[in-house]
Amino acid sequence: MFGELLQNLPNQFNPKHVGRVLICDADSFAYEAAATSKRLKTAIRKFQMMVLEQMFITQSETARVHLTHKDSYKSGRGNIIGWKQYQGNRDGKTRPPLLEELREAVSSEEHVLPEYTVHLHKVLEADDACMIDAYTYKQDGIMFSKDKDLRQTPYPMHDAYTGKEIQADGIGELWLHETEGGSCDIHGIGRLFFWAQMLRGDTADNIRGLDKYMGKQIGPVRSLEVLKQFNNDQSEQGVAEFVLRAYMDIDQNPLPEGYLLHMMRGWGDSFSDVLEGLSLPKDIQEFIDDCKTREWFTQNTTG
Repeated sequence: MFGELLQNLPNQFNPKHVGRVLICDADSFAYEAAATSKRLKTAIRKFQMMVLEQMFITQSETARVHLTHKDSYKSGRGNIIGWKQYQGNRDGKTRPPLLEELREAVSSEEHVLPEYTVHLHKVLEADDACMIDAYTYKQDGIMFSKDKDLRQTPYPMHDAYTGKEIQADGIGELWLHETEGGSCDIHGIGRLFFWAQMLRGDTADNIRGLDKYMGKQIGPVRSLEVLKQFNNDQSEQGVAEFVLRAYMDIDQNPLPEGYLLHMMRGWGDSFSDVLEGLSLPKDIQEFIDDCKTREWFTQNTTG
């Protein structure tokens, strides 16, 4: 019904990029739909409308919608020993009563619409699956997520905060985002954003990032100040050396933070693959090799 409504609009109101695929991290959609509905049927309709609306906004012909199962292995991130317990800040928080039932329902054949597919992940997190899709579809895909992690993509993305389509030039760029309430955080696009998170961390997922930089805690403003020199570089080499040396200077193991923050670019891809793709100076490589021998995971999650 919703798809037919959009299809019947005049072309000027319903433009589409031929072959474009919306890559949608829909965990926020499910949460919002469940939190604002008393009945499952209502929540399902809201979720469907959110997906179709985002397809319309991004001028996409089809969509691949990703959700994280409540019992998901989450790519093994729970086994990583970082500064803090991964997503430990979410323990004990009350979720909307309909949330899990809604995730199951909207990913079932009964409630998936012809315009899109829904994937409920029990091994990966939804954002890993989205990033894999981004590297698969490249220019034919467009990412949408309210999760900042997915700003790591070098490919087209619909910025949920500005409503604009953005894409990385080289490794991308960073900027400061100010909220209506006056607080600020670092935003960006491309692989440079991953390295910014390695400094800044990710409070949403309880990831510390770098403990100290030049003897002080490093926040979004300082992260931007020290990393903006790498905006639109064509290689990760420079920023990688800068960030890894900051870890080395305080003898903090970067492996757990890297594994927690890096989104898979293909099945099984990890932070180790990022490091192996670099030509690190001898002292940094020796530091990384030593870090590998330290206790930083509880099971073999690195294979």
